[in-house]
Amino acid sequence: MADSLLDQSVKFSQTEPFPSVRLSYIIGRLDRVISQRIDEYISPYDLSVTQYTTLSVLSHRSGLSNAQLARRAYVTPQAMNQVLAQLAHAGLIERESHATHGRILCINLTEQGKTVLAVCDAAVEAMEQQMLNGVDFAERESLRKVLIGCVRALGGGLR
Repeated sequence: MADSLLDQSVKFSQTEPFPSVRLSYIIGRLDRVISQRIDEYISPYDLSVTQYTTLSVLSHRSGLSNAQLARRAYVTPQAMNQVLAQLAHAGLIERESHATHGRILCINLTEQGKTVLAVCDAAVEAMEQQMLNGVDFAERESLRKVLIGCVRALGGGLR
């Protein structure tokens, strides 16, 4: 088994333009540079990347609890409490008691939150266009499917 994996690794590395750079390292670098660029694009709106991510998640799944949001934003529930307090203070979200569980607060975007998110989404879209300049639609869709498959294979969600 180990020999066959080593053989596959050698074959793979001989055909790749950057044979010594692991795919996971490239993806990690991409993640970091995307986070840096998103931060640059959204900072004029006084949002952090985690705050922007939280607003984005809420736009697709309103009414999530603090714990659910924390899992989706890859932060601790305690850190999410701080993020939500800042977003509530800025008037971008509102928290309401859950219909059947009084201790659970459901979080929703306010109209102001939706407006700020739309402006930030447009800025992030511009960054994505820059990143994918020269990549045609079919390749973009293929990349999207492959990356979603990778996230799912490692148990990271994206049903």
